[in-house]
Amino acid sequence: MTSFFLSYARLDQEFALRLADDLIAAGAQIWVDQYDIHPSQHWDRAVETAVRGCQGVIVVLSPRSVASPNVADEVAVAIEDGKTVIPVLMEPCKLPLRMARMQFIDATGNYQTALAKCVTAIAEAGALPEAEATAAPDEAAPRRAVLAPEVLRQAELRLTGVMGPIAGVLVRQAAASATEAQLYETLARSIGLDAERKAFLAWVTEPRPRERRVNPRRSSSQAADAAALFIAPPELERLTAALTRYLGPIAGHVIAREQRAAASREALCQRLADRISDETERAVLLRECERILGLSAGGAL
Repeated sequence: MTSFFLSYARLDQEFALRLADDLIAAGAQIWVDQYDIHPSQHWDRAVETAVRGCQGVIVVLSPRSVASPNVADEVAVAIEDGKTVIPVLMEPCKLPLRMARMQFIDATGNYQTALAKCVTAIAEAGALPEAEATAAPDEAAPRRAVLAPEVLRQAELRLTGVMGPIAGVLVRQAAASATEAQLYETLARSIGLDAERKAFLAWVTEPRPRERRVNPRRSSSQAADAAALFIAPPELERLTAALTRYLGPIAGHVIAREQRAAASREALCQRLADRISDETERAVLLRECERILGLSAGGAL
């Protein structure tokens, strides 16, 4: 059984994933949608199963999360099932009525102090050995301070071209134990295909302009095709809403990744539909994507 479910608003994912990474590094078992939902799974069912099967819920509180129906539902299920709820205040906000009287962890100031309190709360719930709860926060800070922020930023920029949005998580995990000389070798081990791994290690030695994210797996002609595949923001918003019904919050990342790889609008629609395992749902999504992008007789919605 997963010990704690992480509930958060999509727009708060940078803070939420950092918190999840640090708690996992401290020995806690944390269920995170972006880590634990596979492409073939239905997002709503996977989340409900995880919430009902967990020992407790950590909810990241912000103006975005208190306005989120998904977060409200996750917390409601946890409270109704008598589970431990650990509220972590990321930004000042009006607390939901059900949590107004709960003792929350204030992370608006010192993050490391808030992390230590969160680890302690998990340990007190019986989900983490006390020794780990005491040692983890003190050990986390110096390990993460070994590598300069610029080194980590450049590593994330380079790895994003191969691994997509999860690159930031992989870099933070590697930075906990790797030296600067070991960092790229450590990151390369997360790349499954041998050819891509070798290309990444060869490619990272090349100088790249700041903030530029290049995919070493694609030829210049493929890159030109992808650059030509412009999707207007309103269309992207509709595509994201359509795919979210099947994949949940990871839909935006999936669309961004497939848009870079697709050679045409038709190919993009097919690639998005292929993410759905159910044949009927896949056909429905394909038709909807084609309408959104003006590829069917009905035109854009």
